[in-house]
Amino acid sequence: MGVSVLYSAIPPSSTLYARLQREKALSILVVSLFPYGCGIFRFFEIEPEEVNEILEEVIEAHQDTFGSELEADQLIDEFRSELRLTRQAYPGIEDRTASLEKSSTEIEKRLSQELSRRQIANANDTVQRLMFGDRTLAPTLLPARESLGLISRELVREGASILRQINPEMLFARDKGWEGWCLDHLERWRSLYLASDEKNEEILVGLA
Repeated sequence: MGVSVLYSAIPPSSTLYARLQREKALSILVVSLFPYGCGIFRFFEIEPEEVNEILEEVIEAHQDTFGSELEADQLIDEFRSELRLTRQAYPGIEDRTASLEKSSTEIEKRLSQELSRRQIANANDTVQRLMFGDRTLAPTLLPARESLGLISRELVREGASILRQINPEMLFARDKGWEGWCLDHLERWRSLYLASDEKNEEILVGLA
């Protein structure tokens, strides 16, 4: 059924996005916290004890970057503030998320078949990029293997154009066994592309 793939929209015009490109500590926080809760913009809504435990593990694993306890606390406060300000400036960003939970392989296969049927060039490669991104977050700060995938603004536009023409129900019309599970994921993922295109946002991609 495939790995679980997580997605979250991010505004490239935001202060948060700009800081992620130049401040390693903030980039590490986004990458490390991405799988928890209901998206990076809702991380601090989970149980406080769990938040503290996760943050302690992240800081301990990256002591050279976070420095002293006082410095680490300041960085976390700044990060939390940036998340709050981004939510205020871009209403609903915290809900522009999707996940392909153990359904990515099946969805990838059916999308590739559909794009091939429509005679879209390099169908398999196109679907790979749509699902896993064409860039990485903060490439000058983090190695690709330690970062998140990033679906660029250009690819969001391309993906939205393709996905507008596809009826998710048709991809699973002949297989009722997959209909509920994969169809729900595909519809949410497609909606994320369409919303991100409308809002001129990019999309972060992580594996869980």
